[in-house]
Amino acid sequence: MSNSFTKPPLSKTEKEKKAENFLNFSTEHDMLKKGQEIKNTNERILKKEKVQAFLLRFPISMAQDITEISALTGISKNAVCLELLRSAVREKLKELKS
Repeated sequence: MSNSFTKPPLSKTEKEKKAENFLNFSTEHDMLKKGQEIKNTNERILKKEKVQAFLLRFPISMAQDITEISALTGISKNAVCLELLRSAVREKLKELKS
């Protein structure tokens, strides 16, 4: 096993230059990112949309099941209802379109 270097070791000034470039990389990268974020927010203005209450009438056992799913998964009851209805809604839309 021979321990030979293919390149000579870095001089002190080269080491300092590499260290400075390394330290400045994250700040330059962050500044570029901020510039991109500013452009994105100018293109699209986000507004809070109004929410419409939607009441459903369903059996108590189903309400208990939805509450249990919500408790086990940690997602809201609204999200659980949307997930349960998503496939049925898609099928109904396909049926109505054809």
